[in-house]
Amino acid sequence: MTSHLALLDYVIIVAYLLFALSIGLIFSKKASRSTENYFLGGRSLPWWMIGISMIATSFASDTPILVTEITRTDGLQRIWWVFASVLMLIVGIFLFSRLWRRAKITTDAEFYELRYEGKSAAFMRGFRAFYAGIINNLIVVGWVTFAMSSIITTMTDLNMPMAIGICMFVALIYATFSGFYGVVITDLIQFFIATFSMIALAVIAIYKFGGMHAVLDKIAATPEYGQRTLSIFPDFTHFNLDLVKLMIYVFVLWWGDANGYNMQRMSACRTERDSVLATIFYAIWQSSRPWMWAVVALVSIAMFPHLTAPYTDTNAYPLVVNAVLGVGMKGLLITAFLAAFMSTIDTHLNWGASYMITDVYQRFIKKQATQHHYMIVTKLTVVAMMIVAACIVPFMKSVTAAWEFLAIIMVGSGLIHVARWFWWRINAYTEITALSLGLLIGFTNPFIPGSVVIFGYPWPEMPFPIKIAVLTGIILPISIIVTFLTKPVSKEKLDAFYRKIRPGGFWGILDKETLSLPGKAFSAVTILDTIAGIMLCYGISICIGYSILLQFDKAAVCAFLALIGGLWVHRWYKREVKQLKTLKITDKTPK
Repeated sequence: MTSHLALLDYVIIVAYLLFALSIGLIFSKKASRSTENYFLGGRSLPWWMIGISMIATSFASDTPILVTEITRTDGLQRIWWVFASVLMLIVGIFLFSRLWRRAKITTDAEFYELRYEGKSAAFMRGFRAFYAGIINNLIVVGWVTFAMSSIITTMTDLNMPMAIGICMFVALIYATFSGFYGVVITDLIQFFIATFSMIALAVIAIYKFGGMHAVLDKIAATPEYGQRTLSIFPDFTHFNLDLVKLMIYVFVLWWGDANGYNMQRMSACRTERDSVLATIFYAIWQSSRPWMWAVVALVSIAMFPHLTAPYTDTNAYPLVVNAVLGVGMKGLLITAFLAAFMSTIDTHLNWGASYMITDVYQRFIKKQATQHHYMIVTKLTVVAMMIVAACIVPFMKSVTAAWEFLAIIMVGSGLIHVARWFWWRINAYTEITALSLGLLIGFTNPFIPGSVVIFGYPWPEMPFPIKIAVLTGIILPISIIVTFLTKPVSKEKLDAFYRKIRPGGFWGILDKETLSLPGKAFSAVTILDTIAGIMLCYGISICIGYSILLQFDKAAVCAFLALIGGLWVHRWYKREVKQLKTLKITDKTPK
């Protein structure tokens, strides 16, 4: 099934690689002025640029592979695993986009010494920097590289180590020299290349197979797949395992206050208004984008219902590319994957280095040094991270397994990340407990024997959502118990945090004067605003899904819900802009 590329395909690919290198050189001087310029672009970027950069970064080479894997193994219902993360973004629109911006920090690890105090806060800052900067980032870079390698293996005869080495080298060059400026500029180009290419692939694949009716009929008639594969929702009339999985995705898995690289981009916005707009744009797109990959996943089932060695579900997406695209289009699609790959690599290298420099080196090792010194150490850190990440790739088995590993590590921490903004009693020991237990379970999970049986499932055979629910039920209560067994944060520290951030919520320990400050992010109407955001984002997304499945009556209902949600969100946004003007929150960082 291997397909050779034509000269035109290689010309397109090489042209993009040369473009990426030139971007790194163009922005190298501007990015090297300071660590703030290198990591945040001088906090001067408009909402549309940041919004597209958020999309492009999450638009990695692994995501189409993941969507294809889970659709082939568990059907469209499993895509709720991807959809659930959008809930965090929707909540981020109404709460966290402005809170992170008000914090005026470079990394989310700095938050710990802003919110907590003493040695426990300093330890948690370093701990978080190590986890996010090293463990999380290197695993992500590893699985993105693994996904890219499967694409190259399937679509070309290039030597794998050489092909990946070239891609990582180019990504490293412009990540090292251009900093956040270069990352954002290449994200813009990558977004348009990838979006056009992958939508074109979906349309062409459907056409080549004979239309969507033919695809759906073939899947429905294939015994291993059938109608269950084509169901966006489980059967709500029966309380079965599919319904339990959906409930866990929606009510347990999504919790968080926006991940680190999204926080970095929120902080890079020039105003709170830009931060809010960028997050809205990102959430709408993020909830809709999986469908352009799900279409190809469905076509792959129709074309290749049974894959034999050396091919697995990981290769299904590029196999469709080989089967339906001609000269030029293949080169463009590989370029889209390369752009997505390099965008994600650069973001995670830049983000990871920001932790190691800001929260480890500058905080604990060398507190006073010139910007020139910090920039040299930053670039050396980026190079070291890329080398270590390349060594991880051979240990990757599948993209899905890597995603599940990171989800287990963070189990229980997400709800705490939300509560820490709005409840005064949360302290650093709460977070230390949750993250420590998550890391312990994440690394020991593969070695837990089948003799451990919970809810009738031997541990290695337990469905992933059930495992997440069980672990949350263990880690979260232990973390809350530790909270009440340890000393609370002082009133003085909490007062300073509240005055700076103005989150709203449950801060009864503070004086009424502090609690009455205007501009609270959390209030009684926040729930209604969030529901409207959910209606807007999921209404659009599920409307697209039902349209793909040719169920236009259901698609119309979803479109109507999206319209209602959109009108409410527009009303909310106008209210927020008016409030910002009234409060004269210019939110400009001093030079």
